[in-house]
Amino acid sequence: MRKSARRTWALATMLAAAMPVKAAGSLPQAVAAQAQPAGHAALVALYDEFRQAVVPPIRDGVADYSPSAMAAQKARLDTLMRRLRAIDDSGWPVAQRVDWMLVLAEMRGADFQHRVLKPWARDPAFYSTTNLGFGPKMATAFGLPALPMPKGEVAAFAAKLRAVPFALAAARRTLTEPRGDLARLAIWQKEVEVNVFGQLADEAARHHPELIAPARAAQAATAEFKVWLESIEAGLPAHGGVGRENYDWYLKNVLLFPYDSRQIEEIGEREYQRQVAFLKIEEHRNRAIPMTEPVQTRAAFDTKRRAEDEMLLAFLRDNDWMTIPDWLRHNPEEGPYVFPFDRDPKKKGLFDPPLDLHFFFQAEFRDGLPLRAHNLPGHAFDGGQDRRDDRAIRGKPRLFFVNGIRAEGWAFYLEEFVQQAGLLEDRPKTREINYILGAKRAARLVPELRMQANEWTWRQANADLIRRTPRWMQPGDAVARFDIELYLRQPGYGVGYYMGKVELEKLLAERAMQLGDAFDIKAFHDGFRAAGNIPISLIRWEMTGRDDEIRAMR
Repeated sequence: MRKSARRTWALATMLAAAMPVKAAGSLPQAVAAQAQPAGHAALVALYDEFRQAVVPPIRDGVADYSPSAMAAQKARLDTLMRRLRAIDDSGWPVAQRVDWMLVLAEMRGADFQHRVLKPWARDPAFYSTTNLGFGPKMATAFGLPALPMPKGEVAAFAAKLRAVPFALAAARRTLTEPRGDLARLAIWQKEVEVNVFGQLADEAARHHPELIAPARAAQAATAEFKVWLESIEAGLPAHGGVGRENYDWYLKNVLLFPYDSRQIEEIGEREYQRQVAFLKIEEHRNRAIPMTEPVQTRAAFDTKRRAEDEMLLAFLRDNDWMTIPDWLRHNPEEGPYVFPFDRDPKKKGLFDPPLDLHFFFQAEFRDGLPLRAHNLPGHAFDGGQDRRDDRAIRGKPRLFFVNGIRAEGWAFYLEEFVQQAGLLEDRPKTREINYILGAKRAARLVPELRMQANEWTWRQANADLIRRTPRWMQPGDAVARFDIELYLRQPGYGVGYYMGKVELEKLLAERAMQLGDAFDIKAFHDGFRAAGNIPISLIRWEMTGRDDEIRAMR
């Protein structure tokens, strides 16, 4: 549920993120000190050149996604791909060959953007001028600061606001292949941005009068863009997926994932059945115990979360399940995660009575241990380690969702792991909550697969997710809306949670049988993490020495 800054898939956001800094002891010495083979420096230089090439031209604060600009970018990317293929990595150590495969995967991701996704031409929600939308967005999307802001930053922010009308005017020219589902999502997005720009203008009147006019102009342009989308939506092709063949190509060649869509559906349905069956067993076992009631106030939420975080980290550390670094700790400033569209200033506050809790809050406000496992030793651990990883290729934020299945698979693996490891032994209703969460994760798979195959619309996929989630999800649920939007706009996201967990468990079993009695689960977890935020198929190559999956992906 909760997403760190590392996992904002917008290209420009990733490239603008702070460069990782070295922290002593952040990675095992053996990993940090690997010698670089001859030719690896050329790979690093090529990779840095590639990362610059994927940034669109920006003129007067407006990213250029015109056909001519995109054609020029594609030509440059093709040249870089040829140069990569000319680098012979066959004699390199496995760790550096993994780097080569990472570069290949990201270059293929750029190729997929141009050949298939083409968000600048197909996806109106791509033209989010703010960072409130989650998922792919234009390179010049900006954050909205709290007012008052430092005087020295006002002029630069005003320039960003003044660029909004020009960016949206350009978007109407470049959206040559819009899809109905994607347009509808953009309409909802623009509703929020209209209100946010209006609130900004109102606040600027008290703090920075010079921002009023550009904020109102941005608001008006956003409203006009929304009206334009509403005028064309009904006549657009309904489906927004990439098609099954393209989807399977993306899984194999960009995400380096060893299963295709049909295998995912078969495995996912079996896992869904398992989660529901175990839920029913657990419910019967605990039938005399009432379900935990949700907390009602922010103070109660914060107190509960601190206790959960401290219990979780102590359990993992004291029982030698994995190494927990000193910097991984409870963050009192984190608070509940608020979806981008819930930041609409016209909506009531989260803790304003009566509480209106979406699916994840129904779980977390009762007992947050499973979701804290997902987010603290899950995503927060990843984010902190990424910032401390100074490896020339692995240490950079991944592009085009290449690490997505690894990131979500690790986080979801931890939800069930804490239950199997015994943390929830004396929390019977939390075990039920965990199975409800697991069933919901499994119920995501079919909706994404059907949307991407262009067999279901967004509304059909949304309804199916709601129907198959065992508890707490009703029509209109914010989680269902958020999930299905993201899984349509970013292929591989929805299946990544459960299938990443499946792939990780497969690797654990393979490594355990390979080592026999010498297998140590703490060493496995630490080794898995030390490999970095990269596809699990590449981690498998490093950990087991087996390259059968990767050979099929080159």
